[in-house]
Amino acid sequence: MRIKLGALLLSAALLFTGCAGATSSPIESEQKPSTGGSPAAGDHKFGEDETLIGGSIFTLQYAWFLGAQEGMENWAKDHPEAKVKFQFEDSKQDIQTNINNLENLVAAGAKGIVVFPVDSKAIIPTMVDLHKRNGTQFVVGDYPQQPDNPEDVVWNTFVGHDMLALGEVAGEVAVKHLDTLGKDDPTLLFITVPTSGEVTQQRLKGFTDVVKAKYPNAKIIEEGDTGAADRNSAQTLMENVLQREKTIDVVSGHNDAEVLGAYNAAVGAGRADTMKFIGIAGDKEVLKYIADGNQSWLGEVLQDPVVLGYTAMDALWKSMAEGEKLPERYDLPRPEAITPDNIGDTDWQSWKWLG
Repeated sequence: MRIKLGALLLSAALLFTGCAGATSSPIESEQKPSTGGSPAAGDHKFGEDETLIGGSIFTLQYAWFLGAQEGMENWAKDHPEAKVKFQFEDSKQDIQTNINNLENLVAAGAKGIVVFPVDSKAIIPTMVDLHKRNGTQFVVGDYPQQPDNPEDVVWNTFVGHDMLALGEVAGEVAVKHLDTLGKDDPTLLFITVPTSGEVTQQRLKGFTDVVKAKYPNAKIIEEGDTGAADRNSAQTLMENVLQREKTIDVVSGHNDAEVLGAYNAAVGAGRADTMKFIGIAGDKEVLKYIADGNQSWLGEVLQDPVVLGYTAMDALWKSMAEGEKLPERYDLPRPEAITPDNIGDTDWQSWKWLG
């Protein structure tokens, strides 16, 4: 993957975007220009003293988040002069664990923390408290926060993928296939995960908008996985859908677990050869299906966690150690789709983060 290119794109974006349209940097009013450091620094000298950076990870159960950790570690390898060491904590998809992780990291001496939150609000009071008491610097990754009060924005920036674009790219892959069917009113299924809130709705919206723009008479079925949101629950959901829907042309969904579960159900019902599947996020099994020529799979829309982790760490260092003002948020490069036509041009077998 183009990790260094992603970092260069970030640097360029920060140089030319500055803080236009952003809220005030949480370190701006407190920082002493003569030191170029943050209030978290104290007598600490960035680049001279070893700096502990914390990573509070949404969950390490999924290899995808290991990729975000890998990206942060790759940044340190590319910047040995920063003298950074890491302490990563697994939040296990639990908000109280997420909160405890932040407190433990600060107690361990972390000057800055990249937070991959469990939800969009509950961790904000803890970040506010730790920032006010200790000057701890934060960058939020992957899951945008929704503060009730603008004064609670104590993180230096948000780094995340464009969720709408993920759905749009999946929609583009779907439309390319639909163009070969000669149908005016194709039927598509998109499996959402209601507990993911705006994230899943943005992916659905992107997918729907692109398909409807070309096929206004298309029937797009949204099915919410209200179970465990894994392959098993998605398979059960799809089994029920197949009983009532005689024709489905394309299936996509919130992530690969949902789409793979749906695929397994279609295989079990003997209908996998009557519909096509599009994955989102990045899964080794999906890519292997594509590489092996499985005709049921149209593509995989990548959400690269290594670039996410690398960029989030770069943003934290620039704001914390160098005093650079950051925009309120910025998205990563537009996601790419891996299809049967281009999978041979990738080195996906070497991506350790694939689940």
